[in-house]
Amino acid sequence: MPVYVVEIKGTSVAAFGADNISDAEGVVRDRSFCDDLMVLATDGLPLWDGVTRLQVRQARPDEESRWRASRAKAIRHGNIEGEEGTWVAFLVGLTDPDRRKR
Repeated sequence: MPVYVVEIKGTSVAAFGADNISDAEGVVRDRSFCDDLMVLATDGLPLWDGVTRLQVRQARPDEESRWRASRAKAIRHGNIEGEEGTWVAFLVGLTDPDRRKR
């Protein structure tokens, strides 16, 4: 399965598998995916402001390796089934949103 990356302002944010670029663009347009990008944060700021254009491209070899390793770990730990295609590996450090409330 090909791996694609969503970039925000030139920063590679997340990698995920899709059958082709059209399907990858569909993932990025999905409302729940977009909601996650607006809720998840890095360095205390949301990954996406809901306005900036999201770029989708094929993953570079290092990004694809990170996605495959993350997915394999999730399968080993029983978090997903091996045949599940949908797995998102974030390529930036995520801030724990609950930590800000403490």
